[in-house]
Amino acid sequence: MMAQAARAVTVVPFTQRAEALTGADWVWWWVDGTGAYGMLVQAKRVTVTRSNWSFDFGYEVKSAARPQREMLLSTAALLDLLPVYALYLGTGDYRGWECCSDDHGNGNCISCVKRTISLMPALLAEKLIVSDAVSTYERSVALEDLWTPPPAGALLIPTLEKQLAPELLNFLQEPQDGTRAVTRSMIDQVLRARYGAFTAVSTSVASPQSGDHDQLGRVFGDVPDDTGHWGQRYFEHTLNPLLHVPPGYVLGIASGDFDQDRLTSDMPDNIAGIVVVRVPPHE
Repeated sequence: MMAQAARAVTVVPFTQRAEALTGADWVWWWVDGTGAYGMLVQAKRVTVTRSNWSFDFGYEVKSAARPQREMLLSTAALLDLLPVYALYLGTGDYRGWECCSDDHGNGNCISCVKRTISLMPALLAEKLIVSDAVSTYERSVALEDLWTPPPAGALLIPTLEKQLAPELLNFLQEPQDGTRAVTRSMIDQVLRARYGAFTAVSTSVASPQSGDHDQLGRVFGDVPDDTGHWGQRYFEHTLNPLLHVPPGYVLGIASGDFDQDRLTSDMPDNIAGIVVVRVPPHE
């Protein structure tokens, strides 16, 4: 699947024990000439019962000390990655060819076919909300469209827009390519969900950590500290994994110069492997 989704993919699998423990949590890095964006990805399969869709985000593995979701979130925070669900939605027939977008076609809809594998920020995987085709499509993006430049600016609450540094505002309003398009695909979903919520907007801006906003670290340092109803600073949560330069272990994997045993030992026990995707330019 990954090999079909990008021109150049390097996969470094770890042990079967790690996969069995976590239900296949993988580190994904999207890289190009401008930087890198990191995710920790957990796979989920949809179960469709008439018009109801369920993913069992709260699934608990008997052999694990904590639920899968808790492990995903805590490990992503430890590695400074965005926790994401890779949703396997099955065929269009299985989904009943439910309307997937404004350009939905009748029968064998190309956009529906693309939706077979979709990515959703874990922050948006709320069981009571993600319960049908509409909510699933609204909060996720097709893997095949992940690095497609967004057709319009991100949906912003006016109060939030006033807090944005010029560089970040430009990023959210102008078309992006490569790893920045991947990042936009994630933050756009979060901002769309935030736009529809009623929680008051925080009026302060988080202070950047020392040394973060430079030519080697995080791309965006000055971001609003709004938490929405999630109780989490979602700008930091979603944008911190966007870096000017990939981490050393990612550079090693991309060049083929790495020690797999050492890499495995350096990662938490619940990581099944690492995928490095060299994002193609949009054509």
